[in-house]
Amino acid sequence: MNKGNTMNMNKKAPLLKRLGAAVAATVFATSSGAEVAAAEPAEDDLIEEMIVTANKRSQSVQDVAGSLSVLGAEALDAKGIKDMYDIQLAVPSLHFGPQLGNQKISIRSIGEFNRQPGVAVSLDGIYQSRSTTAHLYQLDIERIEVLRGPQGTLYGRNSNGGAVNFISAAPTREAEGMLRVGYAQYDETKIQAVYSGPLGDRVAFRVSADHINRGEGWVENLVPGAKDLMRGESGNVRLKLAAEPTENLSVDLMYVKSTVKGPHEHLSYITFDPALATAGGTPQLVTAAKTFEPFKTHVNPKNDSDREFELVGLTLEWDMGWATLRSITAQQDFDDLVEADRDLTDEPLFDILDWAGVDTFTQEINILGSSDRLDWVLGTFYLREKYNRGFVFSNAQPVFFIPAPSQFVNDQPKFNTDSLSWFLDATWEVTDRARVSAGVRRTEDEIDEYHLNQGLILIPDPVVIFVSCDKAEKLDWGATTIRVVGQYDVNDNGNVYVSYSEGYKAGGIAAGECRPPYNPETIDAYELGYKATFSGRTTLSAAAFYYDYSDFQVSQIIGISPVTRNAGDAEVRGLELELSSTLTENWMVSGAVTLLDTEYGDFINLDGLQAELGFQNNKGNPLNNAPKTSINLGVAYTTPVQWGGRVTLRADAAYRSRTYFREFKNKLDSQGAYTVVNLNANWESEGGTWAARLFARNATNEDYILYILGSSGVGARYGSWGPARQVGLEVTWRFGAR
Repeated sequence: MNKGNTMNMNKKAPLLKRLGAAVAATVFATSSGAEVAAAEPAEDDLIEEMIVTANKRSQSVQDVAGSLSVLGAEALDAKGIKDMYDIQLAVPSLHFGPQLGNQKISIRSIGEFNRQPGVAVSLDGIYQSRSTTAHLYQLDIERIEVLRGPQGTLYGRNSNGGAVNFISAAPTREAEGMLRVGYAQYDETKIQAVYSGPLGDRVAFRVSADHINRGEGWVENLVPGAKDLMRGESGNVRLKLAAEPTENLSVDLMYVKSTVKGPHEHLSYITFDPALATAGGTPQLVTAAKTFEPFKTHVNPKNDSDREFELVGLTLEWDMGWATLRSITAQQDFDDLVEADRDLTDEPLFDILDWAGVDTFTQEINILGSSDRLDWVLGTFYLREKYNRGFVFSNAQPVFFIPAPSQFVNDQPKFNTDSLSWFLDATWEVTDRARVSAGVRRTEDEIDEYHLNQGLILIPDPVVIFVSCDKAEKLDWGATTIRVVGQYDVNDNGNVYVSYSEGYKAGGIAAGECRPPYNPETIDAYELGYKATFSGRTTLSAAAFYYDYSDFQVSQIIGISPVTRNAGDAEVRGLELELSSTLTENWMVSGAVTLLDTEYGDFINLDGLQAELGFQNNKGNPLNNAPKTSINLGVAYTTPVQWGGRVTLRADAAYRSRTYFREFKNKLDSQGAYTVVNLNANWESEGGTWAARLFARNATNEDYILYILGSSGVGARYGSWGPARQVGLEVTWRFGAR
């Protein structure tokens, strides 16, 4: 072994020792301690078994041979989880940072890039092809399943980090429903309604709707006369029909519509270098008013968004006797329009108009079979996506040494994708305690794209002064991904598993550039895990994992232009522990710990904000969105009250160590360690007809950055703050069967 390899192994050793010790300790504790458990717990103290469909067939969450967290409807209500931002504070290893309408979801540091997801998101099995729609439709949810690790076999392309599955509540055969109203800080009003019931002997329906209006923003706009940001309104409607025409056939039809209006995103200055701004031809920004304070910014009055999402889905299931045939067909349409000020001053510079449209058709067919010792699923998946996007930077003053008002126009009227794949996954029960699973998937992607980038000078009518790109591309990529898993029940309450899985993320073309396409990225992942249940009161999951990450996709802003490339290799090592326990009839605790050790391989890049350093080799630097330590902790106390019913007091805290958002390991590109605390006081009447929740999100008003962008042309780092403290009250009335 050479000296370099010796040093690398020594660096890994401390984490590997921690991983091995923690997993060994939990295995030993369960295999021995569970046998001498104390008296049987009361039935009310037992943790309810969660049935999931993470592997595209129903099974207990504790039987899934992989890292999986599940949040049921009761937990979602109790914790006040209402969107993707909240989910990251409740499950291990998930990071979420909304970036100007784009939902940057990452798991174990693997995530979104160029609006292409790295974590697959689905609603009732319907795949979301773009990250921008991942925060819509989160209404009347039965459960959320978060799978960690590459899902290249069962979920396919763009699931390198994992998958987040939203499963909405199903129609019921008996009438039930609820009405919820709420009010919170920032003049936020909320109303939500659900009704479910039968339409004859074989048909049932469920309709859910909500509307949220935030009249004030929690990011203060310091430009006189301009409105604050992070305000506006949103609405969701979901209609579901479930029919059973015969005993062997079920039909489920779903319609979803979501709308969002208002300035629901923001940027703020993190750093500013006057010398770089002057050298880059933007000297106006040197003297322009700006702020570096949390929850504040300077933007001109023209800030708004208008987004509309529609989905129609049809799911058919036919029990053929020897197997079940499942078909999931969906059509989705998303329109996105944003107007915003990107220079973050009161100067009329870099005002942007950004529009995008997505038309997506998906078809998945599964055949699921089962025998005494073999469960299997054979499937095919087809995606046809028509995507277009354009954005215009308007400058009423000279910039970048252009001596007159100007516009920079990037137009991508066509980015069409056809993706076809087939897969086979099976689990064989070798003995009563041992199981082996294996899967394979073949994916073929075709892209047909065109984009035109040009600069115009306004004198007074627009005149083209340069064309930076006029380019069409037709591309195709393909990949075969596999997974192999071995699982063994160490006793009746615990099992251990070891797995190897591969992930594939499609390549693409950056609309704002005139560079060659960037290639797909791949991951080889190894995981050792353990799951156990103690006395029906406590569940424990532990996992140690290692990723070999190849050809990862990165983007950097040089001037105002993004530069996209494949940057080489990286490694990810980590440990996760997740626990939930009902201690007594009054007390319940839950928690999770993630330890991550990530590093780039040879990755040479230029930081325009530190150009004097020249090209830097970022080998050994941590990956983006990869805090070394993440901790989630929840404590709940439930007690009857004199006026009737019961009250549950709940505190949930989430800690994240320093998180880097760029590859250069510069603390200016990072967010230091922070802790977010959410408090909830829930009251429920006898029988559950009435409920109320008093809450404080981010109760300590912690200020922290969710992501950072760097622009060398204006010498600045921009960031987006996590939500400020919000205190509010909700009241819920439920009726019908429960």
